[in-house]
Amino acid sequence: MTKQTAKNFALSLLGLLLIPSTSLAQAGPASILPGKKPITDRAQMASHQAKTPGTPSYTYTLLSFPGSLETDAYALNPGATASKIEIVGSYGTGAFVAHVSEKKTVVETYKAVSYPHDGSATDINDLGQVVGQYVDGGGVTHGFELNDKKFTTLDVPFAGSKGTYPTAINNSGEIVGSWSDGGISQGFTLIDGTYTSLDYPGATYTFVDDVNSQGDIVGIYISPDSNGNQGYLLSGGTYTSIEFPGAVQTQAIAINDAGVIVGVYFTSDPNLTQGFVLSGGVYTTLTVPGEPYTFLDDINDNGVVLGAYEDAGGLTVSFLATPIGGQQE
Repeated sequence: MTKQTAKNFALSLLGLLLIPSTSLAQAGPASILPGKKPITDRAQMASHQAKTPGTPSYTYTLLSFPGSLETDAYALNPGATASKIEIVGSYGTGAFVAHVSEKKTVVETYKAVSYPHDGSATDINDLGQVVGQYVDGGGVTHGFELNDKKFTTLDVPFAGSKGTYPTAINNSGEIVGSWSDGGISQGFTLIDGTYTSLDYPGATYTFVDDVNSQGDIVGIYISPDSNGNQGYLLSGGTYTSIEFPGAVQTQAIAINDAGVIVGVYFTSDPNLTQGFVLSGGVYTTLTVPGEPYTFLDDINDNGVVLGAYEDAGGLTVSFLATPIGGQQE
């Protein structure tokens, strides 16, 4: 299964960009510093190397758009200023926004939506602001922001750009994503109308997947010195490589305000992809019991994880994993 979502834009290049080499543990300060504040203690701890992976305890809620065989959830809101859970995703050929109540009885409410230009959403914040992408008649990918019914096209102003792929928006309205010149991919931030390009030091390709309220960024980089795709954390202007112990590849997909990072890794066979949670310097495997392929897309401030697995029929099944006994920190 290949998840072709802008949230995980790097996956579209997986087959072309696997570069075998030695592992790069850390990189020095970046030449471009898009982070909004110095590195936090939690983020610093999250960047440390792993301890022995364990098995967390979660309850799972399967997400299913009514009448659809396949439901692909992309992202959920941070939950920093609102207790509600809002999810954006797609079903069949349509898009949806879902509200999930996790009180005594889990209740899912789905609303089919249609974005201008047949766009696809990739993230939503607590204010209901949505970012995503669409493809024009010429095959060029543009980003968009939808804020209180106002639709704004997003295109990075960098020379040679041939595509803009927003992936996340935090509660401050900071938007992050990736852009491409048709060959090389780099990351970007959009803060108060100003675009800034960013690159993991020495990387050939840099993808930006998520940003939290502190401006900490996670994503994926590929460089001649890396062992294929590896994750990274950018906090306070400092890049730190994220590599699940013993894994061939690691992808950092999302980060919450506590600095907890989720993503995916595989040790040899890419069809045996597993999810991970990185908290306090400890990597923990998170996989749906009995399923060989688990992909994690997002995590909110209560430690609720959004992910997906592939069922026996080859269909994508999205889920929420809620920590048993309280918040994952």
